[in-house]
Amino acid sequence: MSSRWSERRFLAAVGMCFALRAAGAVAAPAPVGEILGEWHGTSTCVKSPEFPSCHDEVVIYEFRKSAATGDAVTLAAFKIVDGEKQLMGEMDFSFDEKQGAWTSEFRTPRYHGLWTFFVREGAITGTLVDLPSKHVVRNVSVRREKAAAP
Repeated sequence: MSSRWSERRFLAAVGMCFALRAAGAVAAPAPVGEILGEWHGTSTCVKSPEFPSCHDEVVIYEFRKSAATGDAVTLAAFKIVDGEKQLMGEMDFSFDEKQGAWTSEFRTPRYHGLWTFFVREGAITGTLVDLPSKHVVRNVSVRREKAAAP
């Protein structure tokens, strides 16, 4: 009798896990491996009178695992100026399962924005959106140059 009761409890627990997963209550681990490495491409301004100082850039993005958490990644973003690689900054991204995208919302004393990156077949496309206006400020298109070291 007790083995039958244990089997029923086990099957009920497995069924509950499947139901929760199907309902989205149990998050899948972020696909960290898909974005790690070095990416080269462009960050292009969406011409707008709101952002007159925006300039198109040739960029190098280096994604590594975040020290903060295993499901996040840290981006070191560089631009190429006169042939030299210049660090623009670093920020952490987390995976938004609903969008299937890596996102990073940031705020400075002068600006509030949201980066969103989609990884598909060795390429990242994405945007920088001004918040709260929700206007697209930049479009990003980069290709993988180097995978992350194992």
